[in-house]
Amino acid sequence: MAAAARQPTAVICDDDEMTRQILRAVVERSGYKVLAGVGTALDALNLTLAHHPDVLLLDLVMPGLPGEDIIESIKECCHNTNVIVHSAYDPRFAVKSGARLFVSKGQYQLLEQTLHKLHTPVA
Repeated sequence: MAAAARQPTAVICDDDEMTRQILRAVVERSGYKVLAGVGTALDALNLTLAHHPDVLLLDLVMPGLPGEDIIESIKECCHNTNVIVHSAYDPRFAVKSGARLFVSKGQYQLLEQTLHKLHTPVA
């Protein structure tokens, strides 16, 4: 009998509580277990380093430490964590910061498709 597939995990980081709630619904609908929804990049960095989620959904512009400042640290320490920048800002800025995946705020269908692609087994 085959082992059950492991449920992918995610951390959500956005300084807006309502946005975090919406993102949690989208991420959970996509089959992920949300480990936490946090409002600062430092909290996101600490949780990601501690738990190595499959996905970190990261806003760039937040009070205090900007989201782009943690991308390199995550890439160095959490090789299997996919960072999806979820921002209203120019995607070129996210790419310049080291992000490989970008979904503009409000594009929830595209976000859901991206999450499915990341964790759909290849036959």
